[in-house]
Amino acid sequence: MSSIVAIAAQRVVPVVRCGDAEDAVLTARAAGTGGMRVVELTLTTPDVHQALRELRSVGLVLGLGSLLDAADVAPAVEAGAEFVVTFGCVPDLVAAAREASVPAVQGALTPGEVLAAHVAGADAVKVFPARAVSPAYLGDLHSVLPDVRLMPTGGIELGDVRPWLDAGAWAVGLGSALGTVAAVGAGEVERRCRAALQVGCGR
Repeated sequence: MSSIVAIAAQRVVPVVRCGDAEDAVLTARAAGTGGMRVVELTLTTPDVHQALRELRSVGLVLGLGSLLDAADVAPAVEAGAEFVVTFGCVPDLVAAAREASVPAVQGALTPGEVLAAHVAGADAVKVFPARAVSPAYLGDLHSVLPDVRLMPTGGIELGDVRPWLDAGAWAVGLGSALGTVAAVGAGEVERRCRAALQVGCGR
């Protein structure tokens, strides 16, 4: 199963942003125990490539987000990332992802940026920061760009997932709403992931 198909099936993607690699590994594992198959780590986490390597054998579909340069793609894929994500337009990143045979989710906010990401060949568009807009805004984007996979991320709470999906989101990224093991404990991360999946997938 490709990572794009896996994201489409899960509909809610944990975005794991931690203060160190150990917490990232523990949090990703907790998300997996909570039912998540797809997990996105972030380049802002120190030693995140080592975290990816440690997680390669646990059966997760791993992505790496917050990429800032096309040159970030190859190390991410070498470490185990099966898709890459940006929060804004990164020149040549889509081409680098194509060369590495992984999907690219490019960040955008305005209609022009979303269209540009789509035209550039992004497999999906991360609408970021979602807290700056609303599900109604996403619905407007979806109405004029129905073929673009839109993934709002940034400031979305558990209780807000359904309105975003109903507005046309292909998937929703959840970060702080799910917490980390260091912040809330493994059991709570697992519980929140199960709750998110129940909303997103009806599980």
